[in-house]
This record gives sequence, C-alpha cells and structure tokens, in this order.
Amino acid sequence: MNRESAVALRKQLGIIGKVDLSEVVGHLGLSIREVDAEGFDGALVRSAHEVRGIVFVKQTMRDQSRKRFTIAHEIGHYILHDDARVSCGSNDIESWNRTLENPERQADEFAAELLLPSAEVRQHIGKQWPSFQPVISLCNMFGASLTAAARKYCDVVSQRCAVVYSVKRIVRWIHPSPSFNYYVPVGNKIGHDSIAARAFDGKPVPDVMEEVPAEDWISSYWLRQDACIQEQVIAMPSYEACLSLLWANRDLENKPSEEDQLLEELDPNRFDSLTRKVWPSKK
Repeated sequence: MNRESAVALRKQLGIIGKVDLSEVVGHLGLSIREVDAEGFDGALVRSAHEVRGIVFVKQTMRDQSRKRFTIAHEIGHYILHDDARVSCGSNDIESWNRTLENPERQADEFAAELLLPSAEVRQHIGKQWPSFQPVISLCNMFGASLTAAARKYCDVVSQRCAVVYSVKRIVRWIHPSPSFNYYVPVGNKIGHDSIAARAFDGKPVPDVMEEVPAEDWISSYWLRQDACIQEQVIAMPSYEACLSLLWANRDLENKPSEEDQLLEELDPNRFDSLTRKVWPSKK
C-alpha cells in the first residue's frame, strides 16, 4: 500500500510532473521547518488533538534532492503510520539496504512514488537504450536524488537492468528490473575488472555503457565462460561509493531446462548411496 498511497495522494491533489512539497504538506495540515539538527536528517511531530503536524529537516543538508526526499519520507510516515513522533537519521532515509518490510522502508517507497510517479517515469524514458542519461534526466525533471531515480528507472524499464550501490568496493544493495534474473551477491567485493573498480582506483571511467566480464558482478553456476555485461558508473566520492547500472543485453547463462534437471535428478546411478557424490536437490 506504500506506493498506492502516494499514487492516490498525487491523484487527489491533481499533481502532474514535479511535485511541490510545500503544497502537499499544506494540504495535509503539515508545515516544514529547517533546523540546525545534529541527531537526525528528518523528523515528524504530529498533534494528538488536531490534524496537523510539523516536518523537521536538517538545514545543513547540502543536496537539495536529498532534502526533498527526506521531506517526502516524513510525509510517508504521516500518511502510513500513527506514531506521534518520528526521528530519522541518515541510515534510515534512502538507505535501500533492508530486505524486510518496516516503517522506514515503507516511507522510502512512498517517497519514491510521490517524487517519481511510475506511470510518468515510464512514459518519459520511452524505449531508450539503458544508460544513466535517462536516469539523470529523471533527476532534473522530478527533482529526485540519483539513487531514487536509478531505482525507479529499474522498476519500469523493459530491459534486463539492475542498479548496484557499492561502498569501499563492497556491494551494499542491488535493485533489479523485473526481467533481470541474475544473482549479484550483496556483501561481496566488486570484481577487479569492473568499471566501478576503476572508479575506486581513481581512474577515468567512460560516460557510456561498456562491456565487462559478467563474472565481475554475477554469481552463477551456469554463467557462460565468455559472458559479458554492460556497465556504466557514476562515482560518488563524498560517500566513498559508486552507483553502477548493469545491462544484460544478451543471455549470460547456459542454464539447463527444467526437463534436463529432472532427468539428471532421476538418473538411477545417482541414487546409489554407496557411490554417489551428488544428491538430487531442488534448485
């Protein structure tokens, strides 16, 4: 219901394109105050007796798109949750590294849809080849952060793409498109031949997609020996991080069919418990 609530709010207010957050909070009985905060990036305090409240946002936040996402995140708490007070640090907002559903994740998903409406994003990107160019265009058009725009791009794109966020050469999270069915292990070190590795080494990186060995990103028993994947990178040195956009423009695996796997498991020689080396298992 997180994204659906944002869609409904935009529809109710007749919002098309970039959302004016001051108008949204006014409609909801909220106000925005920028404060010199140390312990949080964003916070929400709601009245116990009236339909009103205050969204607090850290004044010294440099990135305006990050500030917009923080405000949208707190609006999400106001719409989705009943807490009288909510305080969110930098690790709570737009961190994207949680797999379980929780209030912070819910507020992130609400904020992403409020700022980047899926239907309009899909129409805007059209049938362009995958790259960061349409992602940056989304940032400019909707006033959204790079990570939020890249994730939304992967939500709606038809090609097999994924955005990967790595910090100090370690994969922190991956967000795949619906058709990207390859496994990129979170917590692993990035491959040394990847474009992201060049960026971490301080070397120049191309501003277009470039082929790299698929094994630098994909972990698969069936990965083809010569498989390559397209990668483009935006370095984020202030975070000691890189954002990689991956595009599998051809099949990367020689995966056996379901029938072949079943025949393999039914091989009578494999059921000899004295000599067998591999037990049949469900994949």
